[in-house]
Amino acid sequence: MAQTPPVEPKLVLVTMDGVRWQEIFRGADPVIAADARFVEPDLNADVVKPVYLDPTDRPAALAPFLHGVVARDGVLYGNDDIGQCAHVANDMWFSYPGYNEILTGKADARIVENDDIPNANVTFLEYLNRRQDFRDKVTMVGTWTLFPNIVNASRSGIPVNAAFAGRYPTDVLTARYGLQAIRDHMRVVYIAFGDTDELAHAGDYDQYLQAIERGDDYLRQLWETLQADPFYRGQTTLLVTTDHGRGDLATGAWRDHSAVRYHQLNPTYQPEYNETGVTGSDKVWFAAIGPSIDPAGETGLAAGGCAQTHQLAATALTALGLDWQDFASDIGKPFPVFSKP
Repeated sequence: MAQTPPVEPKLVLVTMDGVRWQEIFRGADPVIAADARFVEPDLNADVVKPVYLDPTDRPAALAPFLHGVVARDGVLYGNDDIGQCAHVANDMWFSYPGYNEILTGKADARIVENDDIPNANVTFLEYLNRRQDFRDKVTMVGTWTLFPNIVNASRSGIPVNAAFAGRYPTDVLTARYGLQAIRDHMRVVYIAFGDTDELAHAGDYDQYLQAIERGDDYLRQLWETLQADPFYRGQTTLLVTTDHGRGDLATGAWRDHSAVRYHQLNPTYQPEYNETGVTGSDKVWFAAIGPSIDPAGETGLAAGGCAQTHQLAATALTALGLDWQDFASDIGKPFPVFSKP
């Protein structure tokens, strides 16, 4: 007779690099789509307009899983149009500081570049991997080549991108090996996609939209896989977010992201942003679904003022049934999205 697997909380964290709140909550932007610098007119007419712009519900056309299953059974937060404040706590507004904040629970003012150097800070993933009950059950795959150093794989012992076996990371491989980690029954899996940021920097808006849509469909596939497996079903929390936002302006700033402090340190880099930074690129969004997540959690988040990225680590640990303060007491507090006992 097959043994019933033990009931123990699991966690899957997914990040989609540099995805704006505007696309998540407004859907495709008709002004950007109509700009020939960012979308070929034929592509706009044949693909972007009928697929992403013409539907009555543009957000759901772009991200149906987030706006369907997650919005119904979990929490989807960060819609600035209705006053849902969500932003990073770091003052750089780009990737290494953002991922450090997600994984450690606090901003580090020393991180001022996307340098490929080992992170001096301990992530919650490393903390978990040091525990007997999680040892060798924590893994990560990510498209960006800096992730082994952001998670400090050599010190933490976490096999970051080990599944790639030396192959250059791509979102395709990230997706494939993320699902493999689920099949291998890891307790904590971090999956980090990168195409969205690369395509936005390139000003390729139609491909940026399609990368968001692919990411959303991957979330659907991932959630369905978790629910089909007794090891995960009813025991797993899925958290989804981004490391930073992008500019508010459709005129071109939507491609960029960086804060005033970065431009003060590097005044010759995109000097048009020296006085303001890329306005709006600190704004982010969050999604959570799982057995302990209260679908009414958006109300609690809104009552808390402004949700910040440095709350992700404590939220993840709380979802695992752990006392987040055992990791660190000086990090952001968990999001108030958990069902009361």
